[in-house]
Formats: sequence, C-alpha cells, structure tokens
Amino acid sequence: MSGRIVVLSEEIANKIAAGEVVERPASIVKEMVENSIDAGARDIRVELEKGGCASIEIIDNGAGIEYEDVALVFERHATSKIQQFEDIYRVASFGFRGEAMPSIASIARVELLTRRPEDLAGTRAVVEGGVIKEIAPAGCPAGTQIHVTKIFENVPARRKFLKTEPTEQSLCLDAITRLALAHPEVRFKVLANGREIFAAPEAKDISERIAMVMGADFSDHCLSVEGEKENVQLSGFISRPEFTRSNSKNIFLFVNKRFVRDNIVSHAVLSAYRQIIEARRYPAAVLFLDLPGDDVDVNVHPAKMEVRFKDSRNIHDLVSRTIAQSLAAGDAPKGGFVYRLAPREKTQLPTFRRPAENFPPGSAGLYSRQNLQQAISTDLLFRSPVEELGVKEAPATGTDYPQKEPIVFTNLNYLGQFANTYLIFAGNNGFILLDQHAAHERIVFEELKKSASEKIISQPLLLPEVVNLSPGQIALFPGYTEFLQEIGLEVEIFGRDAVVIKALPAILPPIQAREIIADIADQLADQNSLPSLQERKEKILAALACRAAIKANSVLTSEEIMALCRDLEATPNNATCPHGRPIIVNFSLGEIERMFKRK
Repeated sequence: MSGRIVVLSEEIANKIAAGEVVERPASIVKEMVENSIDAGARDIRVELEKGGCASIEIIDNGAGIEYEDVALVFERHATSKIQQFEDIYRVASFGFRGEAMPSIASIARVELLTRRPEDLAGTRAVVEGGVIKEIAPAGCPAGTQIHVTKIFENVPARRKFLKTEPTEQSLCLDAITRLALAHPEVRFKVLANGREIFAAPEAKDISERIAMVMGADFSDHCLSVEGEKENVQLSGFISRPEFTRSNSKNIFLFVNKRFVRDNIVSHAVLSAYRQIIEARRYPAAVLFLDLPGDDVDVNVHPAKMEVRFKDSRNIHDLVSRTIAQSLAAGDAPKGGFVYRLAPREKTQLPTFRRPAENFPPGSAGLYSRQNLQQAISTDLLFRSPVEELGVKEAPATGTDYPQKEPIVFTNLNYLGQFANTYLIFAGNNGFILLDQHAAHERIVFEELKKSASEKIISQPLLLPEVVNLSPGQIALFPGYTEFLQEIGLEVEIFGRDAVVIKALPAILPPIQAREIIADIADQLADQNSLPSLQERKEKILAALACRAAIKANSVLTSEEIMALCRDLEATPNNATCPHGRPIIVNFSLGEIERMFKRK
C-alpha cells in the first residue's frame, strides 16, 4: 500500500456501488420488478434458473423505453423520477436514485429488449461488466424484457457467499411476494427452471390479494385494522391471538406501498400483543401506512429497505393503539374474509396446588411455617449440588444452579405447584423452583437428538392435513424432506402454496400438526441465525420439542411430576431448555432470611 490518494476507476466505483444495492439474486429481482411496476406494468413474469444464481428474466407489459434513452438506463444517477433535490422527498415511485440497473450491469451480463406501445420497433441493448456492447433496433412486443446472466461472474468474492439454490430461490420469492401484497392490480407469475411456482392473478382489492399470497390459514384467523391520526392513515390485517409464529418475519410493513423494515413499527405491533400471546411467539400482520412524502425519508438506505419518520412517536402510538383496539373488539375483517372464532378460556389467577398424599415420602400438604423450616433444615432431603461444589452458601436470590452440575432430586421434598407452571421443592439449604415446560422441553429435545440417527416412530394421521405456506417457505422444503422423515415427519409438497402432513412423530399431539409445520417453515426461512445445516436441524428439533412439551398453566398429577423429575435427572444438559432459558432457580435459606431482615 503506497499511502497515496487516488481516484478509483469507474469500473471499480460501479462494483462498489453494486455491493450496496445488489447483495444476491433476490436484490436483482426486487429492483427490476419495482422498475416494471413504476413503468405501469399490469402483467409481470419472472423466470429463475438455479434459484436466480444462473439467470433471471423479467418480462412486463409496461410503458417501455424509447430508443434515445436506452443508453441512459445503464448510467449511474440517470433517472426520470427527480429533477431537483426537493423531489426526493415527494417522489412516490420505487426507483429514483438511478443506481439499480448500472449496479446490476456492472456485476453481470444484461440483455434488454424494450418497446413503447406507440413505437413500430423496439430496442435491444447488451451490457456486460458495466460496458455497453450493443444498442440496436429490434422487433419485440410492447413492454420490457430483461435477461440477466453471468451473475457475479466478475466478482467471485461475492459469488462464493451465495447460499444454496433453494435458499436463493426462496429469497427471490420473498421479494416478489412483498411486491405482490402491495399491488393487487398487478398480475404476477414466477417460474423456476421452467416450472411455475407462484401465480397471483389480478385482485379486486388488498384483502383478496392477501388471501392469495398469505394463504387460507392467515385469512381464516385475521382481523382488519383501520386507523387515522393527523395526516397518517393505517390499514391492513392482523392475526388473531390464537394464530402465532415462531419469529417476526410474518410482519409485513408497507409505507406508501413500499416494503420496509422499521423497529419502531415492529415494536408497536408486538406491544399490542404483549399480554395476549405466549412468550417467544409472534403475530402475523400486513400493515399499510400512508402519509405525505414530506413526513418520511426513504433515502436513508441504498436499497430503500429502511425509512425515517418525521414523527416516529405519532406512528408508534397510531399502530399500537389501532391494533390493540382491533384485538379487543374482535370484529370480523372486511373484504370478505371469513374466520373461525376459537373458544376463549376463562383466565385463572395463579394458585398454589397442594401435593398429593402419595407423592415422594416425607411430603406433606401445604406446609406450616414450622414444618417448612424443618423440611429445609433436615439432612435427609436431598444432595445439594451447591454443597457438592464445596460452596458454603448458595448463589444469590434468583440465580440459576451451576450449569456444570446435574440436577439431583434424590429425597427432594416436593412442596407443591404454583400457578400450574412451577414446581416447588425444598432442600437442606433452601428451595428451588422448576419450570415444568422448560424441563420437559429439554427432555424431549434430547430424546429427539438421540433418536435422529435412527428413524423415530411416526404416527400416521387419520386424515392428512394440508397447511398453506408462503412460496418462499415452500421452496425450502424439498431439501429437508429426508431429514423430516428421519424424525418421524412425513411431509409432501402439495401444489404451489401448501404441504400435506401424513404422519407426525408419535410423541407429538396430532392436533398441533398445523402449528408444528408452520414453526418448522419459520425456522427453515430464518437464514441469518442458522448458518449451518446442523444448527438448522437442531432448531427444527427444538421447535418440535417445544410443541410436544408440557405447557405452562397445566395441572400435573403426582405420577407425572415424578416421571418428569426422574427423566430430567437422566437427561444431559439439563440446566437449560433448548432455547437457553433456565430450568430451575435456586433460593438459599440464607438469602431468604436476609430478605426478611433476619440476618
């Protein structure tokens, strides 16, 4: 390195700019389909080869480009959307920075065919590595056809970071799905290796398109939302509390019909559901925010995936309040959606359950203060992991057991069940709380891992169940069919947007087949947090274990509690559940006495 400052060549500058806009084939699909929509296309066809890694072709019936402007398509910062700086804050179209096409052309070979409806002849242009090779008249139908090949061929460092063909195809479908949700007036068709994998006919309104794209499961369990505050309007659909997902990827936010990711709005959605869905579960939602262009900055991210609101507090309040009101009212959604109202269970306050008389020897009913003191101080109750470590005093209040030591229940004195969720045991140096769901989740998870090398016993369903999924999720299933069979799940692709479940692992309740597959689909689509195949498989096993485990707020019999403790003792890694949450929490007698100012 010389240390001298030099001006980069145009070729290098274009490749660097491409890195901000074109991350993978899905980025190319997104940018080109957005251009088609901006051109007024009502029919868009996308063809992918090898998940978009080999070639991408976009065909539309939009306005087309006149001959004199074709060369400018591949020039940076050339656009018809803005004339002066202030136009950036008023533009309502997708592409206006003029970077997408030159960025794509700098890392691939692009062949463009375009004709305006009023022109007799069209134009053909070929650009490779950012250099225009040919521009000439050509015969073609009205609209624009763009064929992209040799993707990242001149940037091998970028190409080696691409994922598998199904994964890249899934990401391309996700990009198309988002655009299809916001534009019901446009007809979409997607082919992969010559086979049609997604089709969205022209719809009369947003609700009809959402039903097409999101599937019957969502449309059967959704509520409409509609609100307004000052100059901001909110509309869309949200899932009912009984319809949840394992991550937040099913929350779609559109600002002026542009799909974006925004932490403020996501937080507002989740805060509205906070008290009505279980922890670590997420709702599904398709929300549209419409506001003046001056009140939102869409130019803060090169790919325009993030925005900045002028009044973010106002947006947060509107979203949170409107969703909370819709959930409380439970009104039927508009647009012809139908849904089934699940029976609501009466909420019960936490209760303390007396242990049964025949539970471990020495256990009594609800202890008096004298009996509790005696139980805690008796040497015959159980071997404390804390004592085995040679520690004189147990950890501070609410601290987990040392994870290197196994949980031991020998002669442990069972006190009872609190809130139908936590089991309470007394020991010679205090007492512990055991989370019954987390404990059983770890037991089931380790059993599934142990049996994964063998074929887990499966239970055929009396009636196979069809589960609707997004096109992007469907694209990922073929690569995991064999693994799913190994763990007792018999799943087959059923059409373009669904899978059919024929058998489940015997340890799982058949009534949860739909939820189990939805959770697995979410895990397969979670690209960022699951870099390896092994981690992805373990994530699937964790999702199965969570569904099979004893739930919180479940009353357990004495026999069930004894079996749970016996199995937990024999289970490895039994300090935490598969998601990393503690299974037990230890409270020492010394800490309790300090809390009551006895020390």
